Amino acid sequence: MKKKIAIDFGASRIKSIAFENSNKILDKFETVGSNYYKNNTINPIFFYKSLIKHLNYYSKKFKFSKIIICSEMHGYALFNKKKNKITKYFSWRFQRNNYKTSKIIKDLENKKFQKTTGLKPRLGLPIVNWLTDKYNKNEKNYLCGIGEILCVIGGKYYETLHSTYAQSTGFYTLSNNSFFNKEIFPNKIIKSKKNLIGTIIFKNEKIYIYGGYGDLQAAFAGTNIKNNEVLINMGTGSQIILKNKIKNYKLFERRNYFNTDLNCKTHIPSGRSLNLIAEKINRIFKKQNYFWTNIKKIKLKDLVECKYVIDLDYFKLKKSLNSKEIKKNLNNFTIMVLKSYCDQYLNHINKPSFKKMKLKKVVLSGGIPKRIPLIKKYIQYKTGINTKFYNSRVDETLVGLLKLSNYNL
Repeated sequence: MKKKIAIDFGASRIKSIAFENSNKILDKFETVGSNYYKNNTINPIFFYKSLIKHLNYYSKKFKFSKIIICSEMHGYALFNKKKNKITKYFSWRFQRNNYKTSKIIKDLENKKFQKTTGLKPRLGLPIVNWLTDKYNKNEKNYLCGIGEILCVIGGKYYETLHSTYAQSTGFYTLSNNSFFNKEIFPNKIIKSKKNLIGTIIFKNEKIYIYGGYGDLQAAFAGTNIKNNEVLINMGTGSQIILKNKIKNYKLFERRNYFNTDLNCKTHIPSGRSLNLIAEKINRIFKKQNYFWTNIKKIKLKDLVECKYVIDLDYFKLKKSLNSKEIKKNLNNFTIMVLKSYCDQYLNHINKPSFKKMKLKKVVLSGGIPKRIPLIKKYIQYKTGINTKFYNSRVDETLVGLLKLSNYNL
């Protein structure tokens, strides 16, 4: 019997599992994600070569013909079918920022962009980059996430795009479920849980690629969050996600979730910022993992009594981190960093809009709360809400893909 493969193309790590059915995981494997190269624009062949590494690993043990994938959501490439040419992949770290950008963002705000797309216009959002960019906007281009890239490079792309990815780019409107310009972006939008992206050829065998979901939605599918519960994903990026229906569209960003929407707080400083601090501290003290070693020594009492916080925005941190101040009192600085990290979530949860929901549970997912268990303890102490880790032998995105495989494979 042929096995199946699920792959999450994350920014930090590309993780995969081989499985027989949605309850039986046979093996797992991972390679570095696009963050490893520290480039904001990436040659799309990187993703295809990464896929082949995973398939080579599993092909020594299993036969398979079907793969289901999810990926980071805010990156994109453009495929010109007529010229058979694909652009570089503009990652979620890529930010066009010139004299045009602020005007474009202001124009989108005036056009009630958030109401129609569910997203706040901001630097780095694919539509903002595209509107600022030099590419010919009169040519017909297929919008591609990572799943589409794999099929364009390795086989045949069926010209579909899943709504969970399309909406995260800003090119797709929730109000009428279509691209803002169908003449330029002719992809067929799929909203159901079943989506066949295309095929690739691997060792002379045809492999079918399914899914193409956003990783946020795959993670949500894996955690099984209910109304009046909140999921806080703390990974390279971070989001607060709710299923509750909320009428005021300005309170939250909305993310498409198949035939409904999720309410989200996104772009919360997380792993990327913490890693920047960790690298700085490791360089100052010339010791590997020195930041993470010190952060594990912090007690609940330290966080409760700490009176200072810092802005963890990645770009502000790059300019403001002061080696002398850190070296003078590493312990206090580390406590302040962890308190600041936790408080950014508490600041949302303690707002009236959240309190009205009478939350029953907070679920923490992603690598950071597993690495720093004190986060759970502190959030529960400050909110009084039952706070749990998401527990599974594999990441929640892969569990979500397992569940979604029932509709595809």
